[in-house]
Amino acid sequence: MASEKPTMILKSKSDLSSEKIAALTDAEAWKMIYSMRTKKAKDNRLQVCFTGFGVSKKNELTDLANDNRFKVVASVTQKLDYLVGGENAGPKKIEKAEAQGVQFLREEQFIHFVETGEVPAQNS
Repeated sequence: MASEKPTMILKSKSDLSSEKIAALTDAEAWKMIYSMRTKKAKDNRLQVCFTGFGVSKKNELTDLANDNRFKVVASVTQKLDYLVGGENAGPKKIEKAEAQGVQFLREEQFIHFVETGEVPAQNS
């Protein structure tokens, strides 16, 4: 018979009868509890970070990105896909992004990417 804690969890979280729960060993009960845990779906959206924009423009671009299923993040990380820079983009942030293989886009390039699905060439 399973101990009190897994028994209580199974009674509240499963459709098993009290008799079936009572027939379980501790190991079986815990295995069942852990198998019921929902796994977080992996977020595979493209990540984008906006830098060097005023508040209203950044909010506008953030809304555009969210509406098109991008994940907007606040800083340059290894998982970042695109850094979109405005006129006041800091050189250190751009350097860090490029060192990590993150593609740098200007606002117009990002909008083109969203509208067409095509990533513009770096020198356009």
